[in-house]
Amino acid sequence: MLRPMPRWLALAIRFAGTAAGLAWIATQVEPTAAARALGRVPPSTFALAAALVATNVVVAALRWAVLLRAYGAARVPRLARLAYLYFVAFFYNNYLPGAVAGDVGRGVVTRDAFEGEGAAGALAVVLVERALGLFGLFALLALGLATAGRALDTGALAAWTAVGCAGSCALVAMIPLARRLAPHLPGPLARVAARLPALGDARAFAAALALSVATQALVVLAGWVLLDALAGLDLLASLLIVPLAAATTFLPITVGGAGAREAVYVALCGRLFGTPEADALAASLGLWLAHLAVGAAGGALQLFGRRRPGAAA
Repeated sequence: MLRPMPRWLALAIRFAGTAAGLAWIATQVEPTAAARALGRVPPSTFALAAALVATNVVVAALRWAVLLRAYGAARVPRLARLAYLYFVAFFYNNYLPGAVAGDVGRGVVTRDAFEGEGAAGALAVVLVERALGLFGLFALLALGLATAGRALDTGALAAWTAVGCAGSCALVAMIPLARRLAPHLPGPLARVAARLPALGDARAFAAALALSVATQALVVLAGWVLLDALAGLDLLASLLIVPLAAATTFLPITVGGAGAREAVYVALCGRLFGTPEADALAASLGLWLAHLAVGAAGGALQLFGRRRPGAAA
């Protein structure tokens, strides 16, 4: 039986992958040029990008509620409570290595939603959410490729899009089959798989799938307003850049996609649209800062909640 990778080794790999991406960027872009480009972004544009990211969090909370119902949760928290938890999780996902700490917390906090499966069921729903989010990114990238037609030399993007869509679909499809596969899995995985919930409402699942595309579309819009301000790129062009860059947060070899995300911007913006490297890097950093701003708001919400008289632990 395969042993899990030691935590220190996983962190070392993530930091090494991030360092490699940043080192490559350092050979392509002068930091001072990127700083000057970032300074050209109007405050109103940055505020709009942050507002779109925050709206993405609220829509994602709605998707979470729909998925809980789709998987037969007995007690679904109110949307306001789920939105609060999502903002807090957004803080941990953006400020801690790995980009999953907040999602694990969401699953543990909502373990009472499932009577029989407990935390395993709640964590499974969070896992499905992650997979649907990845699918939404590649669906938008596929739309960008379809609208680009032959006007651009997109190279291997089509192949990566097909692989990404297939992988995320396979992951989602495996969740409902987990109980059947449990006898064939190693001990710890078998025990968790045997407690996973079964999909009970296909319509609710389809609605969650549509909401996943909507959440990622909001991130694309946030990326577009920055790309438009810096490089004059249109929305369809952003569909070829932002989704693939956002997908780097799912990579287990980086810290929250840092380094790899910026490399995608620099490489694709320059290759496809002739955008100066400094402007591309500034657009990526601007979107990252918008995420950090929304994450900081989530941290403030948690701090405020803990300081309220009589607040629950």
